[in-house]
Amino acid sequence: MKSVLFTLSLALLSANSMAGTEKFTVETVEVKSFSSNLKGFDVAGAGGGDPTAQAPLPSSQPTVGDRMDTAGKVISVAKDLVALGQDIYALVQKGKPTNTTDFAPIAIVPRDPISKEAVSPFDMENCSMPATKKYVTTIKNSTGGEGVRFEYMVVFTYGCSYNGNGKFIQSAMVQPVSVKTAYGWDFSASMKLANILNYGSKDQPVAGAMITIKYSMNSWHTAFERNDTIHMTAKGDIQNLSQN
Repeated sequence: MKSVLFTLSLALLSANSMAGTEKFTVETVEVKSFSSNLKGFDVAGAGGGDPTAQAPLPSSQPTVGDRMDTAGKVISVAKDLVALGQDIYALVQKGKPTNTTDFAPIAIVPRDPISKEAVSPFDMENCSMPATKKYVTTIKNSTGGEGVRFEYMVVFTYGCSYNGNGKFIQSAMVQPVSVKTAYGWDFSASMKLANILNYGSKDQPVAGAMITIKYSMNSWHTAFERNDTIHMTAKGDIQNLSQN
């Protein structure tokens, strides 16, 4: 009899643990400033400083071959528009912001009308100063407790022209600023280019891009993934389409 009761107790405990899977909500909001000075945050670029600051330029100009290597490889093509960069960028790994300064950001450039090759971003003209927007993504459990808080910036340069024509995008990236995870949570995030668009004409293209941020959250009894989509245009617009 005791053996039967023990077996039933185990079955009930197992059923309750399966039924008790934690529920949580994800919210992404735009902010004016970050709160990454809070205790417990791991800030990208240890030692602080301005996350928008650019690294010093090299003392010598790269050769043509090196310039295209620096610009990144072709990752998407849409008729006369070409996206250069990398297939995927790691933003956060195991709850730690990654260093995003050592790989090529995304650029949306035209094809050269004669050679039909992708134009090097270094040959673009009249680019704007970088446009930025700041976002915070929070993941909360059913009681409102914060499991993850991820602060990041979207940065890109817009309005670039080629031989006086069109508007294109350079140096588009998502810059992780800080991430905080509660005990028992494992959080990772990555960014990739989802799509490129032309909001202008064939003769005067206006480039647009859709960028996806993928979040992966795991605790000891919960696993969840979410994709946020960020839209930007060569006119300087930025919109988080998944913003709550």
